[in-house]
Amino acid sequence: MKIEEFKLERTLARFQNEVEYDLSASGIYPMFIREILSPEEMEEVYNDLHLKYVHTAGTEHLRKAVASFYEGMDPSSVFMTNGSAEALFLMAWGLIEPGDEVAFMIPNFMLLSHVVESNGAVVRNFHLDPKKGWSLDLESLKKAVTPKTKLICVCNPNNPTGTVLTREQMQDIVDVASEAGACLLSDEVYRGAEQTDEMTPSFWGMYDKVIVVSGLSKSFGLPGLRIGWVAGPREIAEMSWFYHDFLSTTVTTFSDYLATKALEPGMRGKIFDRNRGIVRQNLATFTEWVNSHAGVLSFTPPQAGCFAFVRYDLPVSSWELVMDMVKNDSVFVIPGSCFGIENHLRMNFGVDEKRLVEGLKRIDRTLSRYR
Repeated sequence: MKIEEFKLERTLARFQNEVEYDLSASGIYPMFIREILSPEEMEEVYNDLHLKYVHTAGTEHLRKAVASFYEGMDPSSVFMTNGSAEALFLMAWGLIEPGDEVAFMIPNFMLLSHVVESNGAVVRNFHLDPKKGWSLDLESLKKAVTPKTKLICVCNPNNPTGTVLTREQMQDIVDVASEAGACLLSDEVYRGAEQTDEMTPSFWGMYDKVIVVSGLSKSFGLPGLRIGWVAGPREIAEMSWFYHDFLSTTVTTFSDYLATKALEPGMRGKIFDRNRGIVRQNLATFTEWVNSHAGVLSFTPPQAGCFAFVRYDLPVSSWELVMDMVKNDSVFVIPGSCFGIENHLRMNFGVDEKRLVEGLKRIDRTLSRYR
């Protein structure tokens, strides 16, 4: 099976560790273990945590903890994965066959789209409309769905724009999926990183063919744990388990332990308060910076997440502009071409504030060469 290069991930791997200021990531400033575990709990881990294999489908206590994040979810509907990327790969590999069609939201994290195309499926894109604040283009969704559509894929809150679907838009998507008899996969890994205190609604429970993919890397600020999950109808969990046997076998023992702690309702609330505080404060700084480049830079303020999809009006491709930043100013962001959209940059503001300010100063230097 030949597969197209995953440009986003390969670009990250090539450059994010080669610069002094990395504003390319899609996650919030990561947490420390001391923010999750007390000294007493750390001592308990030191003395008693046995580094054995845990259950390959996920331990019962971790699946219960995940289910508590959703209304009316049975833990048996949950399957644990090594990060949400593995969850998306499992869905692309196990659910889609040659000749199937997939309706795929653009812009988006492109992993599933690349994998299903390599497996002989047809991907039909539908869009968020930049002229309407990256709102759902319902007509493009309807055009993308045919009698052959097996799966409709959305990302909500959206990567890279940070926009959130309204409840009415969510219902419109469910109606289209239901009429086509298609499964609806919702990547909800940024749920919990909102700019307001209102949690983004989940698609869970809106339709009997909903599949939710999420994890702890983004809104929880715990990317190093590599904890993700798939939740859906029982047959989806069973299918995930079958294909997972060929991949990573199980999550790590320590990740299982720490993730269960992080997902407890009380700790979950503390984590979200911490991370929302970071993104709210830094968005104000970032917005002021964008406004200082009026006429060159503009963006729709994100409703969730720690990044913005910034449009620029300069006579240079997004790849060339970013390579200039990397080479001459040692700062790195993601070119819009990695999401199939030119004249845009995905820029992370969920980092330490001092590093954000200095990184933006470096980008000022780059921009000045084109103005």
